[in-house]
Amino acid sequence: VVNAFADTAAQKLGLSRAAALDAAAGFGNMFSQLGYGSDEAARMSTAVVQTAADLGSFNNLPTADVADRMSAAFRGEYDSLQALIPNINAARVEQEAMAATGKTNASELTAQEKAAAVLAIVQRDGAAAMGDFAKTSEGAANQGKIATAMMEDQQSKLGQQLLPAWTGLLGFLTGTAIPAFGEVVDWIGKNSDTIVGLGIVLAATAVTYGIITLAT
Repeated sequence: VVNAFADTAAQKLGLSRAAALDAAAGFGNMFSQLGYGSDEAARMSTAVVQTAADLGSFNNLPTADVADRMSAAFRGEYDSLQALIPNINAARVEQEAMAATGKTNASELTAQEKAAAVLAIVQRDGAAAMGDFAKTSEGAANQGKIATAMMEDQQSKLGQQLLPAWTGLLGFLTGTAIPAFGEVVDWIGKNSDTIVGLGIVLAATAVTYGIITLAT
């Protein structure tokens, strides 16, 4: 599910495939730790990244910036997200979670229930922004995001194609070239007297034949 989501990330989110995978994986890991099953964690993580892209498009902010604000809200830190969702705060999240679960005491709420409440509030209060990236994808701002994402995808693809050659070069250096150079260095260390003597002989010969002229 996440891979399929990332495959279209450049056009639908303005994110490179790698960036979309990274963002979704981060949220997915968080949701898994909160107790969600893998399928639900995948669904929620992709929903959060899509929401971040829409809010970013609507407010002219990078998707990654909005995703960071939402991540903070899932941790109970609402200040940065309030610039986009002004009425989100701890008390409202608790009220939303109690209404959804039927619980009457905030102390009984789990982190999972609060996370679901955060996402519900963001999607409700940010309803005007939902789908904005797709609606304004032809605009200059989103076209810039898409172009950047597509370029990053091509750079990544080129890197993957060059990886075998790079790996081969590293193997040659570590397996052959560097050990051979090490043997040369060891030989020089063991034969330094011979090398110095040879240098003196060569210098004297060069002086004798006028190749080198000594300053007076």
